[in-house]
Amino acid sequence: MLSGQGGAGSWTRELTTLSELLLQAGNQRAARLLSLVQDAESADWEPWDETQTVVLRVRPIFLDLFRPADLQAIATQMDKVMDKTMTFGGGPRHEVTVAAMLADPFAKAELGGTGTLTIQLRDAIADALHPVRSYDLPAVCGAFGLDDGDGEEAHYSKRAYVRSRISHYTQDQLCELGARVVEEHYLPQLWGLLQVLAGKRSGVSSTFKNLIFAADGPKPDLVLADAVSNTIEIVANGQYCLVYDRPLGDAGLSWEDLVTWWAETQPPTDMDDQGPANWLYFRLLRSLDAGRAESDEPGPETLMFQTYAKLLKVHGFQLPALVPQVYLHYDPYTRARRKTVGPLPRQRMDFLMLLRGRRRLVIEIDGVQHYAVGRQASPKLYAQMVAEDRELYLAGYEVVRFGGDEFRSADRARVMVREFFERLLTAHGYLSEGKRAAGAS
Repeated sequence: MLSGQGGAGSWTRELTTLSELLLQAGNQRAARLLSLVQDAESADWEPWDETQTVVLRVRPIFLDLFRPADLQAIATQMDKVMDKTMTFGGGPRHEVTVAAMLADPFAKAELGGTGTLTIQLRDAIADALHPVRSYDLPAVCGAFGLDDGDGEEAHYSKRAYVRSRISHYTQDQLCELGARVVEEHYLPQLWGLLQVLAGKRSGVSSTFKNLIFAADGPKPDLVLADAVSNTIEIVANGQYCLVYDRPLGDAGLSWEDLVTWWAETQPPTDMDDQGPANWLYFRLLRSLDAGRAESDEPGPETLMFQTYAKLLKVHGFQLPALVPQVYLHYDPYTRARRKTVGPLPRQRMDFLMLLRGRRRLVIEIDGVQHYAVGRQASPKLYAQMVAEDRELYLAGYEVVRFGGDEFRSADRARVMVREFFERLLTAHGYLSEGKRAAGAS
């Protein structure tokens, strides 16, 4: 334990004890932050000193992770440790700060110092799995969804074995994998990098609760039953819409997830022989292009949905679901506007994609009613539309708009929509360039 006068470096020896105390206090975040500390410096103190400053040295990339509340929690545990070690009376109260670690010109460059975050994250995942025995590594990697291999390859180089299987991963895919790896094979640097990237990544930060979508009849009447927990109730016309209320992780919502939910929650019907995927597909189609006059050509929403369905057949159901006619009842800005129980605005998106990394992509197809009254342009309607886009952007959503005029020719529109989705899915790591080319041929 600490001596009566804690000199420089004395707290470094107590970091493990402090981490255990923080865990006992239920503060896992502060405990994990301490695992990032390379050294803890404190000046000598005298019995009459009321405070002692302790400087935690960390790699520069991790400096911004330490919040004032975290430093205060660490200081509180230092006070408790010091009080137990003092023979007469209590010790000084502690003030904890954080600073960049002092550079060692002879030390090997370590994680967090150089290289892109993506490269560092890839290396950190390999480092976290390195303690696994080589003959166990293929099975461990397989459990995380990595490609098969054998013990001989892993024995040659365990780090190379892992890196070769994630070399093509996007940053989002690495974050998703790293979050799973770090819980089973904890490595401070991996956890720290994931926290850094979480702060840099875009996306919706609010908790996903449920998805109300695909109304094929009168609009559901939604009320905010509990403004504190943002609990929504459908008080009328609930039979005409669908509600997806399963937990949503960082992987987003795939078409496979949606089909599984549908098969497990819907009663059997005459369409069972077509399979749940087809059954769900036709149910969602009924919600599209509401109020449109009958025509031999599909409406813009139907055309977009049908075109995306063909991509699902080519590339598999693991692609994100294209969810139609989604009500924005759970958005952060909706909750901010409505502080009391009452009716909610019936604001609805044409399509929503819940992508990995908590990214939300809104797709809107704008008819003339979005920017004109009759045949006359309306600056007021246009201003309302862009104001709504700003609110979505501030809530963490991305908005992509298509003009109704782009769908005048169904053939050209199908090509345009397919190319858009292929480029989108490639940019977000769902399709490789090779798969994209194969699907287009």
